[in-house]
Amino acid sequence: MKKEINLTIILICLILFSCQKDNENELEVFPVERIVYSDPNPVLAPIPVMNGTISFIPGENTPEDATYRMYFDTSENPTTVYNLETTEKKYTNLKINTTYYWRVETISNKGDVLASSPIWHFVTGITIAVRTQSDLELLGSNKYSKIEGILVIGDLINISGTAPSSTDIYDLSPLKDLTQVFKLVINNNNSLKNLDGLSNIKIITDDLFIGQGLDLKGGNSSLEDISALSNIESIGGTLIIYNNGNLTSLTGLESLESVGRHLVIANNDNLNSLNGLESLKTVGQNLEINDNGNLSNLCALQPLLNNNGLSGYYRIENNSFNPTKSDLINGFCKE
Repeated sequence: MKKEINLTIILICLILFSCQKDNENELEVFPVERIVYSDPNPVLAPIPVMNGTISFIPGENTPEDATYRMYFDTSENPTTVYNLETTEKKYTNLKINTTYYWRVETISNKGDVLASSPIWHFVTGITIAVRTQSDLELLGSNKYSKIEGILVIGDLINISGTAPSSTDIYDLSPLKDLTQVFKLVINNNNSLKNLDGLSNIKIITDDLFIGQGLDLKGGNSSLEDISALSNIESIGGTLIIYNNGNLTSLTGLESLESVGRHLVIANNDNLNSLNGLESLKTVGQNLEINDNGNLSNLCALQPLLNNNGLSGYYRIENNSFNPTKSDLINGFCKE
């Protein structure tokens, strides 16, 4: 009798365990959920272009040993596969102003697809920002001839904040294929001595900043040679040359004939001459040349002023020599 009772108990336990296992197997695994701040769909927002992360959250009832299969590319039905052990995909070197699509499958430990997410998308921004030599070389590997966005080599500094540490960028030669860029910022690169690699650029549609910031934040402290810019004939926006402590002249800008908005040259301690600006004919708005402690020769501005090429105000102060507008027009242009 006792043996029969034990067998009955064992049988009941097996049935209960089997039912429990069946119930576990019947639990529906829900698709992963996207993290909204990483994917602003459908609002267009500046997703980083060079480096970033797509993150997601496991769906309800996802087994702990599940893995993921992500499909991610520029096709509306993406087909490029990435097998993931974690709930994030790091990316690099995306294209600017481009729509990328992605979806995720949840995979069991047996390789079965447990759930599939919808297809989501995001749009990259128009800014390419590189802060390391390796990222710059990666960008150069694309052999872009034209960048219809903002190229920041270093940092575009928030003038109300703290400047980040300098980049390690020292060589721009990987950008030798570049002939046109919408806006170019070269700033906070204290290992950069020259701009070699930019010699094929002919068109800057908007701004060119060689150094940028406020209160001596920013700049390129080792930069001493900008002769690689010799093919640039016009800058559609503002030209800023700021806080480049080793720069002694502007040789390299001899082809520059027009600046669409402001021309600002400030805080370049060893700049002693504006030689290089002799071909400049028009400045669309204001001229500011300030706080260049050794600047004593401004004769290169004579053609601009003699031809009434300055449309805005004239401000020259706190340099070694500070001629008035009339002084320059009358030939009193250097100490």
